[in-house]
Amino acid sequence: MIYDVCVIGGGPAGMFSAFYSASRRMNTVLIEGNHELGGRLNLFLDYKIYDIPGQFGVLARDYKQALIEQLKVSKANVLLGEIVEEIENIDELFYVMTTQQTILAKTIIAATGNGFSEVKRIEHAHMSKKIQYDPPAFQQYDGPIAVIGHTPMAADWAIRLMGYGNAVTLYTDKELNLQPILMDGLANNNIPIYKFSDFNDRAYEAVFCHIGAKKRTIEFKGRIEQRDNGLTNFPGYFVAGDARYEQGKLKLIHGATHDAMQAVNAAFQYIHEGANYQPIVSTHDPIFKEWLK
Repeated sequence: MIYDVCVIGGGPAGMFSAFYSASRRMNTVLIEGNHELGGRLNLFLDYKIYDIPGQFGVLARDYKQALIEQLKVSKANVLLGEIVEEIENIDELFYVMTTQQTILAKTIIAATGNGFSEVKRIEHAHMSKKIQYDPPAFQQYDGPIAVIGHTPMAADWAIRLMGYGNAVTLYTDKELNLQPILMDGLANNNIPIYKFSDFNDRAYEAVFCHIGAKKRTIEFKGRIEQRDNGLTNFPGYFVAGDARYEQGKLKLIHGATHDAMQAVNAAFQYIHEGANYQPIVSTHDPIFKEWLK
């Protein structure tokens, strides 16, 4: 099968790109390297988002689920747990090589954020099995909590867990160099900070760790240079979300959906030369009623 559009990345920009692409009657596949959709939203599931129009204070997990449900309605093909390793363009067709297969597509929308990343794990043969690398449930626990890490995320976890009445200790193997608001939060909550070499898991009910992420880059045989509005120097290759870096790029969730629409409309015009860049408004587009039958 040759897809019209291959979206790489399953965060907000990627999910909305795939949905919107399908709404423009293009055969669409979305590839996500992780085993779940959501992108960076998965790091902040219990946080409220205040700058999405009409959804003031929506929980990140609820917004993520709404995007997933919207994507399901579109019937775009979604592939999870497949890491894109290489892209090659041959005779105006993109060959997208993943860890499991090769996918052919007429266009690419790169919605890869800051790149596919895997959570770093502590590499030690005798490291505690208590350590969890996923974000904690923000609640009161039955005993003391340890957080390991020097990152802003680790500090934020410690502060938020303290807010639920937990006794929290932060362990780090590096000097903390965080934003003042986080340093103040640690100090104001009297969170003790110790060297990681002093860590002993027997003293804690639960242990959470965030020491950063390992990033992987996609090898593309053909140099990509970005232009404005999600365009690139390579015909058929478009960019959406935080993968875009032109001046004036809005790095907010609502900006990601705008980027997605620009990239999809550009892909549509690339495939259908001379076609109208703008779609009809959704209230008058029969495809949505067809999807909901």
